[in-house]
Amino acid sequence: MELTCCENCGHLFNRCYDEHLVDYEADYDSSQIFSPRFRRYAEELADRLITTHNLYQKDIVEIGGGRGEFLRIICDRGDNRGVNFDRSFHPEPDDEVPANLRFIRDYYNARYSSQPADLIVCRHVLEHIWQPRSLVDTVRQAVGDRKDLVVYFEVPNGEFILREQAFWEIIYQHPSYFTKGSLARLFTMCGFQIRDIEESFGGQFLAIEATAPVANAVLDRNSVSRTSTTKELGRALDAMFSVRMANWEARLGQLQEKRKRVVAWGAGAKATTFLNVVDPAGSVISHVIDINPRKSGRFIPGSGQKIVTPNTLKELRPDVIILMNEIYRDEIGADTTALGLGPTFLVA
Repeated sequence: MELTCCENCGHLFNRCYDEHLVDYEADYDSSQIFSPRFRRYAEELADRLITTHNLYQKDIVEIGGGRGEFLRIICDRGDNRGVNFDRSFHPEPDDEVPANLRFIRDYYNARYSSQPADLIVCRHVLEHIWQPRSLVDTVRQAVGDRKDLVVYFEVPNGEFILREQAFWEIIYQHPSYFTKGSLARLFTMCGFQIRDIEESFGGQFLAIEATAPVANAVLDRNSVSRTSTTKELGRALDAMFSVRMANWEARLGQLQEKRKRVVAWGAGAKATTFLNVVDPAGSVISHVIDINPRKSGRFIPGSGQKIVTPNTLKELRPDVIILMNEIYRDEIGADTTALGLGPTFLVA
């Protein structure tokens, strides 16, 4: 991986990315909906979009929506009709698809530009695409001259990653790390009028709302970050990564010396990166807890820690839990307290 910054717009990207090495069509599951904290965020987002854009009994198109969890929420709460485009969606035998939803196992492309839509949603997909403009151009074609058709895109916040030095968010499956400046520039180049662009979910996400051009809508330039700040933060990453690695090496060494039982919480991409970098042999961190039952019994690629459900903590009785995402601290704390445990929490 070679993280590179564009001096014109502040866009960050991995110039060594090879899209042929990544496959999202086989056994891919990135759902976070089992978390009450994340589900609350999804419900609040759905309610805001419904209220702001009067999305009642309307047509919603979602691009790359996985199992359609967000689409189900926004269609249920607004009595809407929904279509989800996702090649990775493989329904389980017991999956119940409501009559107002359809799932199309295909990538969204120009063939579907005539699909009825009052809102087009694309959450946490654009950062996975090597040439993101191709998708945004396709969506712009579908919007046409309809100024009432709203487009909502959400991506990981590249500025948050730089500010917080969130090294474990830098993963191979993400060739792009958008900043406010680069996301705004992309949509403007594709012919959109930007209605709003803002950080969400504790600053971890970056969201943009756009439409076909309208005369009275102007982007607040103060909401777009300065490229110079992005470059400065980027240049500091290398040195700070070495410091962070030295700290984790010392910390895990002390835990091992004291024979502490250590687990991690959250079996997503961040955990895979973190564990393979700081504990590649799985000699200190024994298990990974995840509330997604579909991940239970599987293993972290490379480092090999087994993924287990929170109830397994009653047997493991860890002294230390390493949180992959601090935003879930209260939720995880409540779960461990309910199990009669009082571990020390560390943040990756």
